[in-house]
Amino acid sequence: MTVYQDVIWGTAICASAVIVVFLALVFRRFLAERRRARRDVRDTAITRSYLQRVAGHRVENIERWPRQARLAAISRILPLLRGGERMRLLQIAELDGIFSETLRTSHGLRKTDRINAIQALQRFGSEVCIGRLREMMARDRSPRVRLEAAFALGANDSLPPPRETLRILQSMHRLPTRLDIALLRSAAPHYPEQMLLLLEDDLPAAWRAQIVDALGWTENAAAIKALDDAAAHPDSEIRCAAMRASARLGHPAAEHSIVFGLSDPAPAVRLQAVAACVRLGLRKAVPEISRLRNDPELWVRLRAEQALEQLAPVDDTLPRPSAVG
Repeated sequence: MTVYQDVIWGTAICASAVIVVFLALVFRRFLAERRRARRDVRDTAITRSYLQRVAGHRVENIERWPRQARLAAISRILPLLRGGERMRLLQIAELDGIFSETLRTSHGLRKTDRINAIQALQRFGSEVCIGRLREMMARDRSPRVRLEAAFALGANDSLPPPRETLRILQSMHRLPTRLDIALLRSAAPHYPEQMLLLLEDDLPAAWRAQIVDALGWTENAAAIKALDDAAAHPDSEIRCAAMRASARLGHPAAEHSIVFGLSDPAPAVRLQAVAACVRLGLRKAVPEISRLRNDPELWVRLRAEQALEQLAPVDDTLPRPSAVG
């Protein structure tokens, strides 16, 4: 009997332990759901409060919600607002000191913390955030952090003039990277005249090519003359950049240099010229492109065939000549 009693007692203890663990899990789930419900009520109240303040309505008894909860609410509301409402929300957030923790982190000793802070500052883009990003771009001790700050400013259309950007990032002391190209393209629409001034400097060919490329993003017809000059430059990379920029600019005055590029001695330039003709829909270039079907370079011939399919498609509705006996 003693053995059976021990088994029974052991089973009872195990069952009791399972019941206790199950009850503990149920109670924990109950508490988590209550906390979630309270959190949802709080988040709704924070969101309603900020929307009322943005609209200028009277808000009584503004509670001292946790800064992180208010920051999360701002993050949810911000994508839904545009123009003046967005700016008012950011101003209210600054007055509430919502960004103080992010600004403090941006002064941290660890590079990763500063980069994470840059991402948050980019997302909000208020006046104080933009000011801190400019400071980090100009003075941070890490080149990587300065570059991240520059991209954050570019995402908010707040980059400094291109010459200052290149000076601060010390870009001219190295070959251009894809990141440098992206920054130039981002700055070009805001500083078209200054981009043209850069071309008056004695630049390395690699950088001149990228600045010519960025002119296509200026949306400024004043760049046509510079692109015409670049299309006749001795360096083939610069001529390629001129073809890309002319296609991107999309101005009718660029057609002459693009058609001229179809007979360029460099295969890469001919490829870019064909692509530009397709982008602009230059049907007048069809005879020149047809000639490229006999080009010595295989890729040029293939690209010419593809271009002709888009610019001069064969009309299947027309009767075809019958085959000879």
